[in-house]
Amino acid sequence: MKAEREKPGAGVAAATLRLHSGELLLPPEEDTCYLLLVSGGSCQLESGDQSLLVNPGSALLVGAGGGRFVQAGYAVPELVGCRFPLGVLQEMRSVTQRDFARLFAPGQVTALYGSVQWTNRIRTLLEMMGAAMEEPDYPGALYLMLVLHYVEQECLAESTAGARPRNETVEKICAYLAADYRQKFSLSEVAARFYLSPYYLSRLFKRVTGQSIVDYINNRRIEAAQKLLETTDLSINDVAEQTGFASAAHFRRVFREVMGMGPLQYRKGHRK
Repeated sequence: MKAEREKPGAGVAAATLRLHSGELLLPPEEDTCYLLLVSGGSCQLESGDQSLLVNPGSALLVGAGGGRFVQAGYAVPELVGCRFPLGVLQEMRSVTQRDFARLFAPGQVTALYGSVQWTNRIRTLLEMMGAAMEEPDYPGALYLMLVLHYVEQECLAESTAGARPRNETVEKICAYLAADYRQKFSLSEVAARFYLSPYYLSRLFKRVTGQSIVDYINNRRIEAAQKLLETTDLSINDVAEQTGFASAAHFRRVFREVMGMGPLQYRKGHRK
């Protein structure tokens, strides 16, 4: 056991987490941090004095102290991520001179709104980390460093764009859009539902999330399409229909714009 503890990156583990009976507890360990991608549904994260509604498409950086997730809608959330001890970040700092620990202050929770491409890159690295965990020379610290490299880049990009304020109304709108992404939405209908003017909603949503409402909806649809392309033999027409696109042509165009490749090319390279 002593030799195991001394391995570089010991304690770094990737996993897919699902809420049971509407809840998920991250143990309040003093030296364990989490990085989690949210998909499938919305949930409320309670950590220390913070309470945060988190929606599909967001990434969470959870500092030591843990937290509690509670389902916030009818869709069961899925969390893909990893946990790691603070000591690993200190090891990285001594070797690479990069201070990732500042992203995971104890009791701190940070939500990032990265692009679909960015989220897909993080998810791929986490899946590779999980698949390699049984290897004798499991390179957990190396995978974690790659993940944190991209996380740090996104943090810098968001800070350069200006601090994005939290807004409970926008968080509720994100939850509403993510739960019903298959429906056809208009800006006026969404604004009326939340008692806002379309102009104000458009500006507020962009300022808080860094995305337009149309982009947010399309990103959720593309994420759902990715799963169908990876795990089913559905035709492109059927994938487009099941994810809320008006036509297969519209689906192909948006998919290529977001992912940099067509859906068939994506399927060939990502079948599971």
